[in-house]
Amino acid sequence: MLKVATVCSGIGAPEKALTNLGIPYELACFSEIDEAAIKSYCAIHGVERSKNFGDLTEVNKKPVPLDIDLLVGGTPCQSFSTAGKGEGGDEGSGTRSSLMWSYLQFIAISKPKVVVWENVPGVLSQKHLHNFRRFYFMLLAYGYNVYSEVINAKYFNVPQNRERLFVIAIRKDIDYGFEFPTGYDSGVRLKDILDDNVQSQLTEEILKNAVVEKPYLWGNTHYIIRCGELNWTNYRQDNIIISVEGIAACLLCSNDATHGVKIYDDRDKNNPIIRRVTSLESFRLMGFADDDYDKCRYKVVNGNKANNVKEADLYVQAGNSIVVTVLMAIFGTLYGVADWEERVYKERLKTPEQLIYELPLFNFLEQGRDAS
Repeated sequence: MLKVATVCSGIGAPEKALTNLGIPYELACFSEIDEAAIKSYCAIHGVERSKNFGDLTEVNKKPVPLDIDLLVGGTPCQSFSTAGKGEGGDEGSGTRSSLMWSYLQFIAISKPKVVVWENVPGVLSQKHLHNFRRFYFMLLAYGYNVYSEVINAKYFNVPQNRERLFVIAIRKDIDYGFEFPTGYDSGVRLKDILDDNVQSQLTEEILKNAVVEKPYLWGNTHYIIRCGELNWTNYRQDNIIISVEGIAACLLCSNDATHGVKIYDDRDKNNPIIRRVTSLESFRLMGFADDDYDKCRYKVVNGNKANNVKEADLYVQAGNSIVVTVLMAIFGTLYGVADWEERVYKERLKTPEQLIYELPLFNFLEQGRDAS
């Protein structure tokens, strides 16, 4: 049984991934300071608050669990992200992204067998690369072999364009090499995870200048299909309207209804609407199950459902999380789970032969045959 710890835990994507893979684990601790996120974490995973390490910056003031097999942390990315202020994550700067150095202290004390760190690719930009290099070389100095890769969640059975940098550090005394899983287009699209009869959360004032054009669809739709403009703000990602025939843009961690992924939901041709994806749909885009959402959103009091976590907070929690299916692929590869692909792709699993026939050369030959 793996002894597992997570930091900046959010709603516990690593724990959910291990559960989905059938990998038994013992939770040494999780670390979270947001009250709503703590509620959601405990509800999803059925653990007590006593397991919460709390503020990661107090790593030198509290006993850190030892003998950890797997430590996972997606430290805050806002200060590295192009969607943020670009403040960076220099040690001692006090920015949210500087928590990466507290995470490094946790690693130095606990010396886990395997470390996973997730962040935005922006940390590799010229402005922030010095932080990544130092983080990387400190892991080497602590006795780890380090592997890194930018992975897009859209290749792991969720219809979301979400690129993230993953760093896998394996202690040299147990390392036998690691190769990142590659994934593929499973065919899932935004329209496949949407609920029916959803009302728009956008006000008439926001919608009054909206422009929608029917997108020209051909062949592969495994990308963000822009089909309109809200003309509401100067922030590009808040303005674009996306076709449900493609995939979603990257979810943001915002509780403001004017922010986030906007879609032109025209599945009902008689009543097409422009709307924001719901908090439940956001959970689905991160690889969580509807049951996980229900556990967070509601609690049972005297036999009746009552609100547990506000819907606005659930938007933030989804945007802050790591995509569960990506972690399933990484953990499945790391721990030799033979059927991890079946568990990730489910009914959309493709055989090696199917994947070969989807290569560009075969697509070209097939198109040529159809034309003749």
